[in-house]
Amino acid sequence: MTDDHTDTARIARLQARIAELERRVQTTEDTEAIKRLTRIYGYYLDKALWSEVLPLFTDDCSIEISMLGVYLGKRQAETLFRDVLGKGPAKSDERGLLWGQLYNHMLLQGVVHVAPDGRHARGRWRCFMQIATFGEKALWGEGPYEIEYRKEEDGLWRIRKLHFYRTFHTPFDEGWKTARSPVGGVRADFPPDLPPTEQYEPYPAAYIPPFHYRNPVTGT
Repeated sequence: MTDDHTDTARIARLQARIAELERRVQTTEDTEAIKRLTRIYGYYLDKALWSEVLPLFTDDCSIEISMLGVYLGKRQAETLFRDVLGKGPAKSDERGLLWGQLYNHMLLQGVVHVAPDGRHARGRWRCFMQIATFGEKALWGEGPYEIEYRKEEDGLWRIRKLHFYRTFHTPFDEGWKTARSPVGGVRADFPPDLPPTEQYEPYPAAYIPPFHYRNPVTGT
């Protein structure tokens, strides 16, 4: 009886250990998939490949860029990318970025946390931009992203909610030493579904977008 009880307890512990290891492996794989998804988003955005960008979002997505307001759903996401960005700083046509346009969009410092349910996750990234029209203008841009992700029924992660905060947006020849960054605002010709969720001033103001995570050492 004692040996059987001992064996049963040992097997139960091993099964629990295996289940925990499987959970950790799945979380690691999910984290890597989310990082890959976000980096791919950056590369597609680089060249205004809107037909490649849009499938990376859920059908009920929410997108907020700087102070442009909140665009809800795939249809409005397409308006934001093709019309607001695609006719603005990332001038493009169906083939992508036009000749003479630069819209480099480097995503760095990714911090990703997968929720215990394995279906939701959040990430914080830093974007560094180089924007230009050949022979006319060149701009620097920078700011953090806070992004929410969801694993859909097909097992693939997609972007559910994206919020980009502008830190600065300055002319190349002036840089951030002397140039103030424009606040920007809602576009009347391509209006959002909701007003901006946060009011803030970019550089030289020092606004800190809320972190989705606690300090890993202090827990605060």
